[in-house]
Amino acid sequence: MAEIKLKAQRQRPRFPVGRLIVYALLIFWAVFMIMPFAWMFLTSLKTRPESMRIPIQWLPAEPQWQNYAEVLNKYDFGRYYFNTILVTVVTIAYQIVTCSMAAYVFARLEFPAKNFIFMACMTVLMVPTQMIIIPRFLIVMNLGWLNTFAGIIIPNLPSIYGAFFLRQNFMSIPRELDEAAMIDGCGYFGIYWKILLPLVKNGLIAFGVLSTLWCWNEMLWPLIVTSRADMYVLSIAVSSMQGQQGNNLPLQMTAGVLAMFPMLIVFLIGQKNLLDGIALSGIKA
Repeated sequence: MAEIKLKAQRQRPRFPVGRLIVYALLIFWAVFMIMPFAWMFLTSLKTRPESMRIPIQWLPAEPQWQNYAEVLNKYDFGRYYFNTILVTVVTIAYQIVTCSMAAYVFARLEFPAKNFIFMACMTVLMVPTQMIIIPRFLIVMNLGWLNTFAGIIIPNLPSIYGAFFLRQNFMSIPRELDEAAMIDGCGYFGIYWKILLPLVKNGLIAFGVLSTLWCWNEMLWPLIVTSRADMYVLSIAVSSMQGQQGNNLPLQMTAGVLAMFPMLIVFLIGQKNLLDGIALSGIKA
C-alpha cells in the first residue's frame, strides 16, 4: 500500500508555478501595451469636460459618436484619407515589384562584383534620412514638384531595405528548383515569376505590411514638400489638429483612432504572414 501511494504521488502532476508566472507577466504586459489604445478610443467618445477630469474617467457617461462625424465632415478627413491611400498604394506597389526583382538578382544570379554592388547599396541604410533631406528638397523644388503627389511619392520609392529583406527570403529556397526549371526551358524571368515569387509569398506580404505601416505614418517628408491643406496626409492632419483644437482631446483622439484603424486591420490580416516572412528572412545570410 505504501508503494502504491508513493507511485500515485509521483504520478500526480505538479502545479505549474513557473508557467503561471510567465502567463501572468505576459497578461500584465499585454494589458499595459493595450491601455493607451483603449484610453484613446474611450476618450474619443467623451465630452470635453469628461476628458479633462482628474482622476481619469475611463468610461464616458454617454458615448459621443458624433465626434467621428464632426471630424470626418468638418475637417475634410476624407480628402486626407484619399491622399494617404494614394501615396501608400503607389509606393508599396512599386517597391514590391522593384525590390523583389533586385532581391532575385542578388540572391540567385552570378555576375561580376555582385557582392561589392550589394554592399555598396547596403551602405545607404547607414545614412540617416535627415542628412539627405536638404538636397532631396532642392531637387524636388527645382523639378517643380512641391505640393504635388510626385514630390511626396517619388523620393520615397527606392527601398534598399526591401531588397535586402526579400533577398534573404529568396536565399532560403533551394537552388535545385532553379536548375530544374532551366532544364524544362524556363528563363530567368520565368523562374522569378512562376517558381520563386509564389514561394516567397509570406516575405512579400511581410514586407508589404511593414512598408505600409511606414508609408502610412510618414510625416516628416510630406510636411516638408507640402504647404497646402488639400495635399496633407493623415499624419499631418492629425498633428495639425493639436494646434487647431487646443485642449479638445475628444476630437484629437477621434482623429487618432480614424488614422490608426486601417493599419490595425492591415496588421490583423497579415500578422501570420508577417511573422513567417520575418522568420524566413533570417535563415541564410
